[in-house]
Amino acid sequence: MKGRIANFLKVVIPLGIGVFVAWYQFDKLSAEQLDSILTSFRSADYVWVALSVLAGFASHWSRAFRWKYLLAPMGIHLRFINSFFSVFIGYVANIILPRFGEVWRCVMVSRYEKQPFEKLFGSVVAERIADVVVVSGVMAVTVALQLSLLGDKIRELLGDRLQPDAIPGLIAKLVVVALIGLVAAFVFWRMLKRSTLPLFVKLRGIVAGLTEGVTSILRMESKWSFVGHTSFIWGMYLTMFFLPFLALPETAHVPLGGMLASFVMGSLSIALVQGGIGVYPIAVAETLRLYDVPYESGLALGWIIWTSQTALIVIAGIGSMALMPLANRKG
Repeated sequence: MKGRIANFLKVVIPLGIGVFVAWYQFDKLSAEQLDSILTSFRSADYVWVALSVLAGFASHWSRAFRWKYLLAPMGIHLRFINSFFSVFIGYVANIILPRFGEVWRCVMVSRYEKQPFEKLFGSVVAERIADVVVVSGVMAVTVALQLSLLGDKIRELLGDRLQPDAIPGLIAKLVVVALIGLVAAFVFWRMLKRSTLPLFVKLRGIVAGLTEGVTSILRMESKWSFVGHTSFIWGMYLTMFFLPFLALPETAHVPLGGMLASFVMGSLSIALVQGGIGVYPIAVAETLRLYDVPYESGLALGWIIWTSQTALIVIAGIGSMALMPLANRKG
């Protein structure tokens, strides 16, 4: 019962925060501002939005293809259609419950392909590691390009924690936490490795499968194909974000650095609030203010990007849930 309540709260609280933030922001807007936002929606060139959706679809297609490279070293050869459907099903599940999509994606493939869940999930973790490396690079480039403009904002957000006198104490705290974590991990690993208790034996099998999945990235024969797909995926992510800027006259002039900055802030908002509902457009609008884009236009752009990409995921995800059983029907 407690577990059900906890899972329910994990879904409801982030969604509630997102809906409240969206309502609060719109409630604060004047009638003139709301009219300006509606005008932006009406005057937008939706050809650019349609091209953005196509770029998003291409990135998801490539992600489904890339997964096959990670699974091949473990002797797992997925049908592409199952990989493709499971990617979209995972995205829809993530909207409902954060990070649940990765698990459900592997559950669906394990069910239809009869493959070990642990190895599938380990390979998804390896995927995420590769993606974190790329997004970290995007953030680093963004900071390097926009440091002078974003410096004051960063100092404002960090406050006293950025003061020179506070840095040694912060570093000391991080070192202590890291040491405690390492010691705890070492003790647990020793117990897991030596214990004969059924629970620990089962955990050993799970850890072994996960480890094999994660390390599959090191054993791939087609490493450059994997790198190529990863580059393509993130290139399409950036493209699907950048194209809608051309849909509005007020945002068409934003420089590359500004688009990158708003991309990073929008991505962080998705990580903070489930699906980015409510906060994604605000993150984009607030960032674009630094580039002389009227708040109303930035908010309209944020909603256009969020709505178009979320609609793609929901429609394709629901379609995948309906079609995946049919694609695997025997006879």
